[in-house]
Amino acid sequence: MRRISRAEAIALVEAESQAIEERFDGCAMCAAVAPDAARVVLAENSAAVAMLDRFAARPGHVVVVLRRHVEAIAALPFEEYAAVQRLAWGASRALTSVLSPRRVFVASLGAPSRIATSFPHHHVHAIPLTDAAEGDRPAEVLTWSHGVFVFEPGEAERLGEELRAAWPRE
Repeated sequence: MRRISRAEAIALVEAESQAIEERFDGCAMCAAVAPDAARVVLAENSAAVAMLDRFAARPGHVVVVLRRHVEAIAALPFEEYAAVQRLAWGASRALTSVLSPRRVFVASLGAPSRIATSFPHHHVHAIPLTDAAEGDRPAEVLTWSHGVFVFEPGEAERLGEELRAAWPRE
């Protein structure tokens, strides 16, 4: 993976924004779970899809996106919330098995209104951390200010295969 700047990442997001605006009312998360979306799916259930994040905070970053557009956890019935969390748990287990991180952050994020780096659509991140340094503090991990990681050709598919093979079956 290579790191690109925040400005480069935002330019890539903006280049896709016209199609997202037209098809999904501007919600990139709705676009990500669309059947025709270009993504590396690791696991899914009736409520959500777990996939590699195209704009990763750290190599191996997984995002679990609710299939339907809901903005707040409080608006979800518990069963649907639990189905999203089940995939986040699976991501954490698979990431631990494949990448041996020191820790995996699991965070429910989403902006209260649409911004370039986030959307008001319920989703959960599973982010593997490899340092024990200042760079692994939440404020340093959950930001695009230091840039993001993007996959080189073939990398996402290879990592996806490894993570799917390690995904818990229980």
